[in-house]
Amino acid sequence: MPRAPLAHPRRQRGAAIVTALVVVTLAAVVVSGLFYRESVAVRSIENRLAISQTRWVERAALDWAKVILRADQTPYDHPNDVWGTPVAETQLDETVTGGANIGDRARNAFLAGAVTDAQGKFNVLTLVDGGVPSPPHMEAMQRLMSMLGLPGSLVAQLVARIQLSQPRPFEGRVVPPLEIPLVRFGDLRDVQGFTEPVMQALQAHLTVLPDVNTGINVNTATPEVIAAVADISLSAARGFVSQREHRPVSSLPEFFKLVGVDGAGSSPLLTVNTRFFLVNGVIRYDRVESQTETLIRRDSFGPRGAVQVVWQHRN
Repeated sequence: MPRAPLAHPRRQRGAAIVTALVVVTLAAVVVSGLFYRESVAVRSIENRLAISQTRWVERAALDWAKVILRADQTPYDHPNDVWGTPVAETQLDETVTGGANIGDRARNAFLAGAVTDAQGKFNVLTLVDGGVPSPPHMEAMQRLMSMLGLPGSLVAQLVARIQLSQPRPFEGRVVPPLEIPLVRFGDLRDVQGFTEPVMQALQAHLTVLPDVNTGINVNTATPEVIAAVADISLSAARGFVSQREHRPVSSLPEFFKLVGVDGAGSSPLLTVNTRFFLVNGVIRYDRVESQTETLIRRDSFGPRGAVQVVWQHRN
């Protein structure tokens, strides 16, 4: 019986080469995929480490701010105090984080920040006291809106929004609020009429603080806020602001004397010291940049004074 002809040796070698090339290509694809996955995993771990390191630097900066505020013993608060000195962008080294090597060229760490007086602005939550509008605060707010050229109807809209965010009695029981409470200035965008141009006009003058008993610090407030709350002329408020840069007041009677209001010794809407401060900071480490805004409340002074974080927001 005749045999089938054998395949040509050259064809066999060619098929073997093609097969070898396919195997090598597949192996290269698999290996490169493994290397890529390994690179992604390493980068993810590095990012998590950088974020963790950034949080520790952030915590250290907040602890520093608390110490500064606790140590402040002056009877009044003014940006000339120690807490008012901003921290320019500063490069950190491993001594800051207990030995973690963050100072090499590839992984530089930078910190910048400042502490500001949160009571230098009008606290909108003071417009409502015990569920009902507060006439003195509403009158001051109306004057402020008039000075800024904004419609006074926005005050009523804001009061209504604040009332909806507070528990209220209904048929002998307390019902929960219908809206979430306002926490930060940006939350005012949810109030009807507070458009972006209105927000920009009010940003330097309004704030949101959790305590409705906070007064406005005349040593840090804007001339418009001072004029509206103290019910004085804007020119008198501007004259006081230019004077306080070099000589802040230590009491309200001194303030009223400087602005030409005789016989006034106090006002529940004004103060010369502060309990709430904002700490704004930027931390850059490796590929991570963290911008934080933290509200701090100071209830007492001294080494054992109570200074605590109210809220913190990160960008």
